Amino acid sequence: MIIRVNNLVKYYQLSSGNKIKALDIEKLEIEKGEVVGLLGKSGSGKTTLLRILRGVERFDEGTIYVDGIKLTPESEPPAFREVKMRTAIHLQRSFGLWSEKVVENVIRALSFVRYGDEILPAQAEDYEEMKEVAMDLLRLVGLEHKAECWAEILSGGEKQRLILARQLAKNPSILILDEFGTMTCNETRKKSIELIKKINKELGTTIVFSSHMPEVHKDLADRVVLLERGRVISEGDANEMVARFLSELEPPLQRNPKIEDEIVRLENVYKKYYVVPGGKTLEMKDVNISIRRGEIIGVIGKSGSGKTVLTRLIAGLELPDSGKVVLKIDNEVVDFKEFGRKSINVRKKIGILHQEFSLPFWAKVSELIAYRIRTKKNENVENAIKMAKEMGIDEKIFDAIYRLTDLPKDEAEMRLQRLGLSYQIIKTLFPEGEEDLNSIIPMLERLNLSTDILERLSHELSGGEAVRLGIALAAITKPELLILDEPFGDIDPVTLRKVVNVLKEINIKNGTTMIIVSHQIDVLKELADRFLLVEDGRVSFLSSF
Repeated sequence: MIIRVNNLVKYYQLSSGNKIKALDIEKLEIEKGEVVGLLGKSGSGKTTLLRILRGVERFDEGTIYVDGIKLTPESEPPAFREVKMRTAIHLQRSFGLWSEKVVENVIRALSFVRYGDEILPAQAEDYEEMKEVAMDLLRLVGLEHKAECWAEILSGGEKQRLILARQLAKNPSILILDEFGTMTCNETRKKSIELIKKINKELGTTIVFSSHMPEVHKDLADRVVLLERGRVISEGDANEMVARFLSELEPPLQRNPKIEDEIVRLENVYKKYYVVPGGKTLEMKDVNISIRRGEIIGVIGKSGSGKTVLTRLIAGLELPDSGKVVLKIDNEVVDFKEFGRKSINVRKKIGILHQEFSLPFWAKVSELIAYRIRTKKNENVENAIKMAKEMGIDEKIFDAIYRLTDLPKDEAEMRLQRLGLSYQIIKTLFPEGEEDLNSIIPMLERLNLSTDILERLSHELSGGEAVRLGIALAAITKPELLILDEPFGDIDPVTLRKVVNVLKEINIKNGTTMIIVSHQIDVLKELADRFLLVEDGRVSFLSSF
């Protein structure tokens, strides 16, 4: 028995002063070499359990044994460090990569095993030795051709494979995977599953994983453990556990789309990405598409094909090298290459959820909602323009700054630094004030988010709760154009049914045009009116799917 859990209890102390019981597991055992899947709704305790098995999360009651190491609430730090040395973990939507070459990310992981620190070897001989091992690992995960590219330009699916290579560099007894297939296409996901099976078979590595995708459990797990509100309610054959779990699905909402005039048009768009070293990594050319108001467009394609680039071009967060990206909203027609008042007006009507979205760690949920309302509210934007003018900032520069409010905070800070500014400029232009949050409560409740999360800090949310909040933040201001990049990966199928119905309700009630990137084809088939296929930088509508 490589893992044994007895009477495990874990509480979380919330910033509000309240406590929630995250786990209450009487008994759980995993054999050496077994592949075990954890299945349950978002917030059922899967990630918390995995973090405890990894040795990075303390618990309040009980005893666990991980590869012969006993842990209790009273265990000293060396015991937890020993568990961390024998395990490796891949967390959901957590990339944690160095801003360096892909191969050097793996070399740093190898250095950690040898030196106890993720450093690049100073001696050329040591560097070349580790690089050879790193290349073997990259070949194993199918990334050897990206070895000399910068890690940050990889697609979401490629980044997940790089993380897997980094974890394997530690030669763990137990490999822990938390939603490892979240943002990968079906082909890439199948390859990942085959790779994990190979690791399990050839290396004898015990695999413990969580996934919201029923097919992943069916294809990979020897046994599935079903969790509900922190308790193990059943375990056994994958097909039986999946069927039991899916029995709670609510029926799909029927939708008759109301399609109107054009809202998005791309004309002869060309965009080339370079990375040094590595040369050209992505080239989008001859992109000509038209999207009509009220449509739901599903964007599909392999990992790394350019789907995220396309959505960022449409949102004006990336600019084409040539061609036009034209939006028509509220009688405003704007080419995002032109900075100024028209672009600002249109931006107020766009809502975005990024694939690699991040919620500021110590921000309260109510503050995040207030910020989103504040930066989209017409009165506040006008006041910000006026304040910027008094500071000597003209409308074109203000537009450049305002676009950054639609980016994750880390990326916004990086871009502001390039402009010689700090993030304080956004705080100054959009100062905190009293915002009415009542309008978001029905949406939170519909997305299975209780109103008590308003007083939680963002890091007190589960992965699935955070993604659903991200969707709510993107939609709360009733945008005319809603762009969602991989919004479904961290959401279990039961909750996902509710989320899909909510998106249909928003489209029906507000006529919101939606552009949704997802590798979950079955979900897009239900939602989308048309499909955009992105393939090697080329974009085309499918006549049928």
